[in-house]
Amino acid sequence: MSNSPSGSTHSSSSRENPSGYSNSTKMNRRNSRESPMAFYEIPSWVENVPSKIINNAKQSLRDMPTTRPYTPRDDSRYTLSKLNHDSNSFSASSIDYEAESRPGSSKTADIKRRNSKGISDNSVLIAAPPPPRLSKIIYQTSQDQACSGDSNISNETKPPLPSNHQRSNVESTSTQSTTTKSSHHRISSASTKDDSSEENLIWKHEIGPLVDTLITAYKKNHFEQFDLTCNDLYNSLLKHNLFAKKSNKKRGELLKTLFGFISSENSFVRFHVARLSLAFQISSANNLRHIICITADLTSNKNNDHFFLNTNILDLLFETIPRIDIEQNLESIAYFCTTLKNLTVNNELICLISEKRPFELLKNILKRLLQLKDQTQLLEQLLKCLIPLTGTLRNLAENDLNRREFLSDELINHLTFILKYFTDKTHEDLMKNVVRLLSKLTQHTDCCMKLVQCSSCYRSFLKILVKHESNQALVVRICFILGNMMAKSEDARLTFMKDTHALQTLTKLLHSYVQLDSLILKPEKLDNDDSISQDADVTDDSNITQFRSIENVINKVIRVLSNLAISEENGLTIIRRDDCIDLLFKLIKSPKNHSEELLVHVLMALNNLSYYDDSQSYINRNSETLAQLLVKYIRNEERMDCVVEAFRVLGNLSRTNKIRDILMKCKVDRLAIHHCQSDNVELLYATIGVLINLTVDEDKRECLKIHHGIDNLINIFEYSVQSDWQLSSLVCKALWNYCDNNYEKADNQPLWFTEDQLKVLLTLFDETLNESGLESTDDESLDELNKQLWNEEYFPVASRLYQRVIEGNEYFKTVQINDHS
Repeated sequence: MSNSPSGSTHSSSSRENPSGYSNSTKMNRRNSRESPMAFYEIPSWVENVPSKIINNAKQSLRDMPTTRPYTPRDDSRYTLSKLNHDSNSFSASSIDYEAESRPGSSKTADIKRRNSKGISDNSVLIAAPPPPRLSKIIYQTSQDQACSGDSNISNETKPPLPSNHQRSNVESTSTQSTTTKSSHHRISSASTKDDSSEENLIWKHEIGPLVDTLITAYKKNHFEQFDLTCNDLYNSLLKHNLFAKKSNKKRGELLKTLFGFISSENSFVRFHVARLSLAFQISSANNLRHIICITADLTSNKNNDHFFLNTNILDLLFETIPRIDIEQNLESIAYFCTTLKNLTVNNELICLISEKRPFELLKNILKRLLQLKDQTQLLEQLLKCLIPLTGTLRNLAENDLNRREFLSDELINHLTFILKYFTDKTHEDLMKNVVRLLSKLTQHTDCCMKLVQCSSCYRSFLKILVKHESNQALVVRICFILGNMMAKSEDARLTFMKDTHALQTLTKLLHSYVQLDSLILKPEKLDNDDSISQDADVTDDSNITQFRSIENVINKVIRVLSNLAISEENGLTIIRRDDCIDLLFKLIKSPKNHSEELLVHVLMALNNLSYYDDSQSYINRNSETLAQLLVKYIRNEERMDCVVEAFRVLGNLSRTNKIRDILMKCKVDRLAIHHCQSDNVELLYATIGVLINLTVDEDKRECLKIHHGIDNLINIFEYSVQSDWQLSSLVCKALWNYCDNNYEKADNQPLWFTEDQLKVLLTLFDETLNESGLESTDDESLDELNKQLWNEEYFPVASRLYQRVIEGNEYFKTVQINDHS
């Protein structure tokens, strides 16, 4: 039997003609002595076979289930390295004070900001790591070894305060008077003058004292007081809308004071400098780079996450970044992306950032960065931006609510664009981030179909597989992505195989890892539950880790081949590739050296490939060898998943007489009948399929009588009606083949049903051949599906068997039939 749980491939038939054929056709019903064939085969004398037969038959080709490669979220945090040329670059002297002091020339927008909850009094004060120097980003795991208990800064490391901080009040008074006087001559509006005067009073009597308190607290290392004062200062500036007024000279003086704290090692100080500076919308590119660098450095230590959870600094960042020129500020963009990458290792922050809908901004940044790819002098800087940016997207994908954001055509296209142009060894981290993200997304059909539509991705995946064959972390994930695409889309299967190097690449890849697998010392126990959950990134000297990671790659490559074979065109191409199929044979020849998971995947691939009956097929030319190998598998009940898959392959192979003869010699009929007592429905489907094919030959039907096969089949029939019409249909096919005999032949007369068996069968037919007998539930859609299966799968087969039983029973005259004609 062509192995398909879908049951009969015949179309629905009318009730008046249960056999499904015309009366003239019924007269020509085949004689089993002349042309033995399985029940599912379409007789040559049947015309106009519906196209539905083909569609149903293709259902026997199944997607190979697998799990996503073990990819825990990358919880490492990126840190910043020192500049090579200036050890004091991260200090007050590197700030452009003049740029922030002079009046702004453009019209300022009235920015609405969310008021902050501030930092509570009992917050633990954390001293940040040594001050970073603005330089390249080092992508490595942060050790989080910053001082966590020391809240003070030593006198030796404390940066000097601005020289003017002690006289700020005196100067501010003088400046206020001068400014007020001069503005009287320049501005004719009395209201404007009043506003300016009122504003100066606010700076003098409300803001000024807070700044003095801030400086005093800093000098005395009272960082709790510093934190509280900064929160008060922020709220006052916000209340009086002073953040947006760039023309006020006091703004520049305050910023100069804040920048004096910039080289502090204390995380609270650095946080408040960054937050206030961002709120003031600093305009200097150099200053902005320093400030965003501070935020990136803060996020390198998980103990600082509370700043971003409990304040509005993220809002300020998201308001600032869209205003800058990306090409001219690549370092700032790198620090911003690093900030998000570090924060998105925290589940709470993933949710918070997701609520701020950052995808449009991230997509625009990604698009602009990729437009710069041809500028080779910027390549290193681009990587420093792209690596944390793609890492951020990967982490945000953990939140299922964000999945719809990835359905944007542009975003998926940008990601595949990266894999097209960044494929060198130095781009490994970038490629890994992208394939991790895509392996996550393609588990969902909607995202997977978006990727299917990106025609360039197929060539990119093949290119990486060729260039980085030994990189298991990349190979296993790309093959997982391809397997998902091939499982969900016929277009993907056909498009991928249009590349002349596709099958060659997969075959070479499989060959390399099978060879590598043969060289590995196997652990004593292969079938560990967590064997599939080993990340190929994990480097461990133990044999078991290496063994599992190699098998994981082999599994994913085989899955791609298996899912490609769902397409008939691809399947015929693959089965003619001897070197490819021979590798599958090689794997199943040594079951003791491989895990059950790998063997199951090989058998599932062979099931899909053996479906195609082609004279040039390697499987057909070696079918006897394969059948004998499979017999060993069905005898090993310790690996029941392998038993199920082996029976499925035998269901395809047993379409030929020579294989059926081999199976009978190996007593496969007895094993199949034995497994008909199983509670495993998948095993029942597979074993009954083999029995259907075996009973095509008259000389093999007796096995069902001798070994209690009929009783087992009727038992399955009894409990499967109403609940599983497809399984009931398979039982009817096997019983049909069993009783399809030439009754005048004496040897066939014993091959009939006993009185008890007939009573059970006729009772079941009475109960199930009438549509009114269908059970109903409260779910209308479920009832409709049940009715459809009954019409399409069960009734055409059962009605024919019923007619056959009646005809045969009238011939033998063993039971008096009442009201069943």
